[in-house]
Amino acid sequence: MRLIVFVLSLLPASAWAALVPGGGASAPGDQLPEPLRSLAAWGFALQRRLTGELREQLAVMKDTGSWEPAAAIIGAAFLYGVFHAIGPGHGKVVIGGWFATRRARIVHGLTASLIAAMVQAGSAIVAVGLLAGILSLAPRAVTAGAAWLEAGSFAMIAVIGALMTWRTLTGRGCGHDHGHHEHGHHDHGHHHDGTCCGHHHHAPPKDERTERNALFAMAAAVGFRPCSGAILVLLFCFANGMVLIGVLSTLAMGLGVALTVAAIGLGALGLNRLVERGFGGSSLGGRIRSALALAGSLAITSLGVVLLIGTIVNGPAAIG
Repeated sequence: MRLIVFVLSLLPASAWAALVPGGGASAPGDQLPEPLRSLAAWGFALQRRLTGELREQLAVMKDTGSWEPAAAIIGAAFLYGVFHAIGPGHGKVVIGGWFATRRARIVHGLTASLIAAMVQAGSAIVAVGLLAGILSLAPRAVTAGAAWLEAGSFAMIAVIGALMTWRTLTGRGCGHDHGHHEHGHHDHGHHHDGTCCGHHHHAPPKDERTERNALFAMAAAVGFRPCSGAILVLLFCFANGMVLIGVLSTLAMGLGVALTVAAIGLGALGLNRLVERGFGGSSLGGRIRSALALAGSLAITSLGVVLLIGTIVNGPAAIG
């Protein structure tokens, strides 16, 4: 339970950084508690070395016209994505908060992580292709324009979080998967009074699909904001006629991000399962699961709203 509360406690730091001018001006990861701060610092140091390797190999391709460095470029992009995703960011906090407070299947967790990463890669490709390739904007203008996509991401997160809050309050969704026999029987002796998780039953397929679709939509909303590393690689590749290697590197970067986000999401999902196992099918456990589901959806909604307000008031932050 304490670990789930810890996951939710990371939400205000992300919101504060966007709402207050200069709130994110400190070194990356400085707002995180230990040992996450040291882990983020190590990840950023490695990320900088990988950025240098990417630039070096891209320069070799440009100068020699050889495709031999392509494997090194794609491999470095994949590792960049892995370690870039370790650093602070609203996406991992939202997904971690979702899985820590709402019941989901493991396969859905893996799928959501892949959706978030691939949408992020796709948004970078589309943004650079449109702004640089079609509109021929300067790199600075492309970066500034792509950064405004974060406003759309925050708005979608707020809307989906609000929808899940309403479903939780009205008993239509508690994030608890009733699709398995927990005690080998069903308790049909109680009337459905609209409360969530207070009794044993099979959740209607429609409710399960709605929860799953909301999770996938949330993942897509998280990924709507493109990655700075992908933007820079794509800009260089587009400017030097290496569009294919830019797209492949961005997709490899997305797979790296998906790997890290999946690890974070599944870790949070494991915490949720531990809490559920600890309380079993008791009425207290049902109330705790309902409270966690409501707290998680409210926190995600609040984060989306605050980040959106911060973006509108202060302008978009540097893409990361």
